[in-house]
Amino acid sequence: MSSASDQLIYLDCNATTPVMPQIASAVMHSMEVCFGNPSSSHITGLKARRLMEQTRDMGKQIIGAPKGRLLFTSGATEGIQTSIVSALIEAKKWAIENPVLLYGATEHKAVPNTLKHWNDVLNVGAQIIAIPVDEKGLLDLTFIEKHISRSLLVCTMIVNNETGVAQDIAKLERAIKTPQSRAFWMVDCVQGLGKQNLDLDNTKVDYAPFSGHKLYAPKGIGFLYLDENAPLTPFIAGGGQEGGARSGTENLPGIAGLNELFRLMLEESGSVFKPVAKLSEFREQLAIAIQDTFGDVVFNNDFTVSVPTTLNFSVANMFGSEVMNLFDSVGIRVSAGSACSSGAASSFVLDAMNLPNWQSENAIRLSFGPAASSDEIQLACDKIRSLKLRLQNHCMLGRDVEQQPCAQGINEYETQGLVMTLVVNQDNQAAIINPTCALVKPIEKVLKRQGLKLAYILDADASTKSQQERLSFINALDDEVYSDEHCNWPQCESLQFGNYTITRSGKDDYTYSISHGEMTDIIVSAKQQQDLPTNNVYLQSDELANLVNDNPAMMIIDTREPYEYEGEELASALGVAPKQIINIPVNRLLNAYSEGHIRKEADYLLLCRSGNRSGVALQKLLGYGFNNVRNIAGGVAELL
Repeated sequence: MSSASDQLIYLDCNATTPVMPQIASAVMHSMEVCFGNPSSSHITGLKARRLMEQTRDMGKQIIGAPKGRLLFTSGATEGIQTSIVSALIEAKKWAIENPVLLYGATEHKAVPNTLKHWNDVLNVGAQIIAIPVDEKGLLDLTFIEKHISRSLLVCTMIVNNETGVAQDIAKLERAIKTPQSRAFWMVDCVQGLGKQNLDLDNTKVDYAPFSGHKLYAPKGIGFLYLDENAPLTPFIAGGGQEGGARSGTENLPGIAGLNELFRLMLEESGSVFKPVAKLSEFREQLAIAIQDTFGDVVFNNDFTVSVPTTLNFSVANMFGSEVMNLFDSVGIRVSAGSACSSGAASSFVLDAMNLPNWQSENAIRLSFGPAASSDEIQLACDKIRSLKLRLQNHCMLGRDVEQQPCAQGINEYETQGLVMTLVVNQDNQAAIINPTCALVKPIEKVLKRQGLKLAYILDADASTKSQQERLSFINALDDEVYSDEHCNWPQCESLQFGNYTITRSGKDDYTYSISHGEMTDIIVSAKQQQDLPTNNVYLQSDELANLVNDNPAMMIIDTREPYEYEGEELASALGVAPKQIINIPVNRLLNAYSEGHIRKEADYLLLCRSGNRSGVALQKLLGYGFNNVRNIAGGVAELL
């Protein structure tokens, strides 16, 4: 979309990695040339089997397991199923009173969810208990020792996917494999491959699942290590492939990808994989760039106990979504917490580490692979530092006294069907209309970052709202924002607020009207519009250009935040004139209407990155009475 995106920097490698070109070539070769079925006895099949067994031997060498077994799987989730089913079926035979299943509190959700599922399906009847962690994310060994005599299975991970925290396998082994314990031990090694030295045969680990797509191989291929004495119940039965341990025709293209990956990892000189010392340098460079750009930053993972390829951080007075959108706007891909839990309000991993709520709720995970280059990391640092000017220009790091507050005018914030309105007049005084505790945090951030004085809190339901509800809202505000001496909660019908007149419209409909200049009776409500018609359109970029060019009066409204917006570059990428695109974020639509920047009779197309925010904007404009407005479903991500 922009010049920034032309040089994409992918820093979300804990979620997945791009497939290396040489690995992709090996995959294609296996599909076009070495495509045989490893179970076939002709030459083509024999070549395929040789490739598969060579890959198995190389994999054992990589993980330090010449004596152990290695099964090819579809990925880590299948390996987890096989491990847990195999362990539980065997352990169910034991005469242990009040048995327990232990797993790390910061474990990937695939593990506790699988434990619960098979504990019920197999009628094991064990109690499932999370092992606590300390503030660094390290497992509580004393807790394990307390429960180990009743444990059937202990599940831990070698490296955490959100924080990069690495567990001490030797210490865990001493706590788990005691004379009093018969427990099996599964170690999720997905995030450890290529980042830590593995020597599994010299441990007492029973099962260790791995996944190819976390280290430059394709999705849909993984492998499972089993100790030579660990019980195995085939999770997939059928034609008897993998010596009867895992039926189904083997994923030879995926195995060929692993083969090339292992070959690269075993190279003694000139390897694309960097040593730990170099990866640590990369992490330090990125950490300094983040601190230089955002200022008040806290790193949520202790670098002394983490692999160097993961940084987890939170920025004070900024939402994680804001930080992620900023990175995205300059072509840097990161994630908010874990990709597998991106819908969560906070990080369960950071919650388990007892970190403050604001850190957990706004955490950003930045992760790179062990094959990252110096040039890539330097470019990432340059791009991160380039964000500082945007932050300053858009009131994200506080505001210069000469700078007009970005929130001056009318701002709407929505959640759970509720709407709270913030009006900022020309004297930088703020009035909140229809307060709700669910929206305290975004309002508070705006007030603090922009140095606004909260003068009024107006509640359309003041006659019935309980005193306790009001106090809850006030108490949720920081002392920097609210003061009884400077803020009023009037129960009046009309208020002259600088260049705005705010009038209560009714006692029961939760609405106020705002008059501003020539615009009168701009209605703001405490409740979102419901059941409005949708008007989504699906367009390719060439169709969009044709549509806009054929309708010269049509305007495109980019509903992303101003700090994400690149007008000229977006216009160039879409093939439309820059003057046909305007940037109005969702919460400023009503202000744009009050200022006369958008008109009900005009024709508008809405877009954002994914189509989600512009979909919200569509509903708002329809609610305001705009009829000629459509949303480009799928957003920029689908157009470019």
